[in-house]
Amino acid sequence: MTISGAMIGYTTALYSLKADISIKKEQITELNMCRKEVKKAKASLSDASRKITHPDLTSHTWFGSLADTFNGLRKEMTSASQKMNTQLTNLMNRIDEKISDLTSDIHSLEREINSVERKIEKQKQKQLEEKRGK
Repeated sequence: MTISGAMIGYTTALYSLKADISIKKEQITELNMCRKEVKKAKASLSDASRKITHPDLTSHTWFGSLADTFNGLRKEMTSASQKMNTQLTNLMNRIDEKISDLTSDIHSLEREINSVERKIEKQKQKQLEEKRGK
């Protein structure tokens, strides 16, 4: 039994769709690892931010112009820390959106695979019927 051009086309499409799914799943895995690292960085930043607002200072070190200078630096560091926290949160949100988009793409590709598989089955049936009719 020879394979028709339609069968070759469907089979090629099927392999292509499955490859696309594999690529997207790998991207999701990489994004999840990246998200984990960003989350860890955000937690570290949060810990550091607490030390900025509540440093380990004693009454012997907290006085005079050094204290005034430190208070100014602390305000700047707090502001920078808040900006970085916002950026990390935005990055995590973008990662989540991309993961969601990829997941949606995978579901669409899976539906396409099911459709192509049905077409392959129909083509096989058609070829069997043609062979029987000869």
